[in-house]
Amino acid sequence: MKFSQLVTVTTLIAATIMFDGVYSKALADAPHGNIDKVMGSAVVGSNEHYGNVSLVNGSVKMASNSSAKTVSLVNGSITVDDDVTIDNAETVNGAIEAGRNFTVNGNLSTVNGEIITKDNARIAGDVVTINGDITFHNGQLASNISTVNGDIQLAGNTVVQGDVIFKKPGNKKSFFGWGNNSKPSLHIAADAVVVGQIILEQPVELDFANPAMRAKVVERF
Repeated sequence: MKFSQLVTVTTLIAATIMFDGVYSKALADAPHGNIDKVMGSAVVGSNEHYGNVSLVNGSVKMASNSSAKTVSLVNGSITVDDDVTIDNAETVNGAIEAGRNFTVNGNLSTVNGEIITKDNARIAGDVVTINGDITFHNGQLASNISTVNGDIQLAGNTVVQGDVIFKKPGNKKSFFGWGNNSKPSLHIAADAVVVGQIILEQPVELDFANPAMRAKVVERF
């Protein structure tokens, strides 16, 4: 990431928006119940299916072929193996990293952390970070991707049906009084496509293997 910023965060990103009728839902039945902890991590085993997983200080690991509804963390990362399905995932201070064939029926969001998926992720809702990079390889995204202080990489044959948005940053002054003017970057591979617009509310370094993607750029700064 080209720019880093220490941020004090007191609330989670706004409630997630469910996307109706595109991808299969996480199992309605959750035979293993819910997980709700203030301290401590959680592990969802292979072929286990939970309801809501909510942690304050701890990380979540999900093994292959597992599922959950909302996974919500304050201080911790979310790591999932191949063939995992969830409805929504959000964390304030932590990354979201996923294996192959990751299916999300709603949104993925972080405040301070990156979002990285391997091949064939399918995301029905928005993908949002404030301070973090976003990387998709051969992903299928039905809505928008946005960041403030992070790089975005769309590799392989990733398709974004919505917009790619670099939102306007806040005050970039550090605690020592020095500013940081480095730009975030957007890389779009030759076979990747943004169907919507590429909305820039700040200067961004653009790296497009397919020059046609430049027609999608809208500058709003």
